[in-house]
Amino acid sequence: MPSKNSETSTIKTNTQPSRSKKHTLASKASGTKNRDDDRHKMIASTAYFRAEKRGFKGNGADTMQDWLEAEVEMEIGHK
Repeated sequence: MPSKNSETSTIKTNTQPSRSKKHTLASKASGTKNRDDDRHKMIASTAYFRAEKRGFKGNGADTMQDWLEAEVEMEIGHK
């Protein structure tokens, strides 16, 4: 039987592992993706309201123009 002095005890700690560089980069990329998704939704919504304003009349060129003007509007609004 080991003596009291030679016995070892295990102490559990509540430390969390440090974030790896890869995890940090993935988080940043995910944040960028979310911003891109949000931007896309805002442009789509703005383009929709432009089309609605003209009564959804027109052709594919009008739809593209709605989208491009919505993109410009979003860029101007964020400067």
